[in-house]
Amino acid sequence: MPKSKTFYKIISVVIAILLWAYVIEVTDPVKNQTISDLPVQLLNAESLADRGLALSGDAEYMVDVLIQGKRADLSRITEGDILAEADLFGYSIGKNSIPVMVTAPRGVSIAEVKPLKINVVIEERVEVAKPIRVAFLGQFEEGVEAGQITTKPEVIQVSGAKSEVGAVSHIKAEVPVSRLTAESSTIQTRAVAVNDEGDVVQNVRLSSSYIDVTARLNAVKEVPLKVEITGELAPIYELIELNIPESIKIKGDKAALEKIGGLTGAAIDISAISSTSDIPVVIPLPEGIEFAAGYENLTVTISIKPVATKTFTYTSEEIRLEGIEGIQNITITTPYITVTASGSEIIISGLKKEDLKPYLELDAESLISATAKVQVHYDKQLGHIETDPEEVHITLDQTD
Repeated sequence: MPKSKTFYKIISVVIAILLWAYVIEVTDPVKNQTISDLPVQLLNAESLADRGLALSGDAEYMVDVLIQGKRADLSRITEGDILAEADLFGYSIGKNSIPVMVTAPRGVSIAEVKPLKINVVIEERVEVAKPIRVAFLGQFEEGVEAGQITTKPEVIQVSGAKSEVGAVSHIKAEVPVSRLTAESSTIQTRAVAVNDEGDVVQNVRLSSSYIDVTARLNAVKEVPLKVEITGELAPIYELIELNIPESIKIKGDKAALEKIGGLTGAAIDISAISSTSDIPVVIPLPEGIEFAAGYENLTVTISIKPVATKTFTYTSEEIRLEGIEGIQNITITTPYITVTASGSEIIISGLKKEDLKPYLELDAESLISATAKVQVHYDKQLGHIETDPEEVHITLDQTD
């Protein structure tokens, strides 16, 4: 019985499929394929922490991999089939060059890996508590700002490589101004480690990923400030400028602020000041009242400079004797003294030796003790006179 046309068609299709399979399996040539920026997985990273170590810098490493295989095999490759790994076990502090191991599914081979090794920097692992600073996003209305600000936690532990943790200035917590009201409220925000410039520091771990910020809107008021200055500068210094803040801004409940007409800071003693300084002003505040932004660390600025000085040397014969008349046989046994005068540059620049007249004010007590204090006569406007030594030795010749 002759076979139908349908039978021959089926036979033809089967033969075609078998021929196609033969070509694919037997004659399909090997192809190359490049996989760029393949992430390298770091193995045994926990072993570093166990030894008090940590990775420094960006922990993301990439390699380019050239794979080979038949077209059919390559077409079946999916993400995750090609795996790049680097084992950190056994490496220690310093720059380490670690081999990259790449694996592929059956039927696919690894022809090339670039780079063959990755450079990994390992440092001592440290943990340091860093302060939290709240940054408010948006504009406050005139005369209003955030107050009674607290955070939970109060500090956050930052851990990681020593250089990375050292770069962290503080933990930033951003809160939109629009979330605040006159009543105290708590807003949860992300904890972000930043450096002094406000840039995010990567590759560190935080003990808490979130911060609860509690705050409220406060009224701001400017009030007069009084600060008493006590003491005097040492004679060798001249006052150039004394800048005392005349007012201060505070914040709090509006009703509480209305009761405050002014504030008084603790008195500041300048007698021990020896250089230009910014002296903190201690200002007691009523309960519930805080310093407004920018007024938390108010200071009194005092600018001083050493006055001009000039020193002259006098022999014992140049020292006058005064106080006891008729006694001519007193001898000063200290061979010489120096007299240093201080004052304005104009006066000191024109000062001459004869403008200063050292003398001894003698009395019975000085004769008994055989010493006398050196004093100086002068007419110029001088700030300070100092003699060295302050006292001289004298003798009384009684042989006559």
